[in-house]
Amino acid sequence: MDLPIRFSAERTGERQISVDGTWGQPGLNLSHWPGNTTPAELRRDLSTEIVLAFDRLPADRREELARGCTAIANNHYDTDGLCAAFAARFPERALAIEAQLVDVARAGDFFEMPNERSYQVDLVLNGLVDVDRSPWRARFVGASDRERREIVMRDAVWELDDIVTGDLERFEDLWRAELERSRTDRAALAAGSRDDITHLDLCIFASRAPGFEPGRHALFGSSGADRVLAIGERAGGATYRFVIGTHSWFDLVSRPPLARPALETLAARLNVLENSSETAAIRWHHHPQTTPSPELWFGRAHPGLFSEHASYLETSRLAPSIVRREILEALRAAWTFPDDD
Repeated sequence: MDLPIRFSAERTGERQISVDGTWGQPGLNLSHWPGNTTPAELRRDLSTEIVLAFDRLPADRREELARGCTAIANNHYDTDGLCAAFAARFPERALAIEAQLVDVARAGDFFEMPNERSYQVDLVLNGLVDVDRSPWRARFVGASDRERREIVMRDAVWELDDIVTGDLERFEDLWRAELERSRTDRAALAAGSRDDITHLDLCIFASRAPGFEPGRHALFGSSGADRVLAIGERAGGATYRFVIGTHSWFDLVSRPPLARPALETLAARLNVLENSSETAAIRWHHHPQTTPSPELWFGRAHPGLFSEHASYLETSRLAPSIVRREILEALRAAWTFPDDD
């Protein structure tokens, strides 16, 4: 659709095609975020898939749904949102590379790795907006944070099919080191032990290998579970990183979400067992469980979300059997019977 691309920091009165985000914007919402108003006929797991489904509708139905919309907008910058905006702005170009777009969106929003190429593109798209690393820095010199994101979002949407299918060597600084690290991470996961607890949507990885600290994409790309626990066994204890994925946060159609455990209660319980003060610098920490992909870990404070690697981990004195038991109990306490309707 021949509409401008906008980064919307807040709700406006005009009708827009709002993709990926959900912020009460008048117009057509094509999103998998909680609280979305996506038409039932278009609901899919990813916002990119939702927009591609919209692209396939008969022209008169598309016109009806988007009537009066004056822009294509999102309220945040991320990979699925870029792919969704591209599919809304350039439907024919998007449908021509549909499978690649969906793979890239999965790497972005679900931290999966359908293939290495999708992970590389996700790294590139995130790197383009980075104030320090972006090869497009000259395009947003002097811009505000909102302006920078809008500039890069607009330009990335315009060039997205070339980025998805073209030569990525020009962006090598944005993906080479991370891809090599991911290969190392996946090899370490394959060499360690694995325990799939399917009914709790949990996969537990453990390893005695030095420096065992697998990244998010390696963990979720190797498991398919919504919850992963990585245990790095060391002399005198172990490192622990428990990550809850976005499958239990987004509005999906392929799988019903399991209720999340009470991370605050779990962290408090583990700190008692650890004999760690709630004010200690090194203790059990957690992100709010209402965030898209929260973590629980033993180590130093780290308020940021979506970290690929957990450099903030420290060695806990608790045995893996104890931590496993406590996490399993917390998951079971949150578990509810599936709705039969």
